[in-house]
Amino acid sequence: MWTFSIRNYVGWTPLLFAPLLTAGCLLPSVGPPPPRADVLAPDARFGRSAADVFGHPALASKVRALFGADWEAAAAARGGTAVRAGEFFGKADPPRRLGIDGRQYVAVMGCAPAVCRTHRGLLLIQADGEQLRARLDEAGYTHYYAFGLGAVVDPPTRALLDAAWTAPEGGG
Repeated sequence: MWTFSIRNYVGWTPLLFAPLLTAGCLLPSVGPPPPRADVLAPDARFGRSAADVFGHPALASKVRALFGADWEAAAAARGGTAVRAGEFFGKADPPRRLGIDGRQYVAVMGCAPAVCRTHRGLLLIQADGEQLRARLDEAGYTHYYAFGLGAVVDPPTRALLDAAWTAPEGGG
């Protein structure tokens, strides 16, 4: 005679659901697809050097506001960078113009001179100078920043910065 007992099925439950749980772990994360970043013809609207960009009258206060406390001092104790954000641009490439998803940006890439291989930075400025975003890579940790009306660090912002980070060298 066959009888039903929940005890008979409890031992089998993990085996029944294991394929479903495992499949969920193998699916790729859902997020925005990375946008395409193209290097455009040079444009010196904010200057011809990184120092020009960081000192530009329309940008200087915005850059400092973008990075907040991380600009002037290391703030690792509160989740910020262990190196001042400004040092990530101590050795910087000239600004270049990028086209990403139909918008134009000015990008400055740099690194902290003493630790250039592990401490790299990107400042991305919307062509009108109203929105600033940044990415700092610090020895395996990535910090994202956003400044401007409605600017937030969300998956599309991270994808935008990651696309700018990997934009091809050279250009028009």
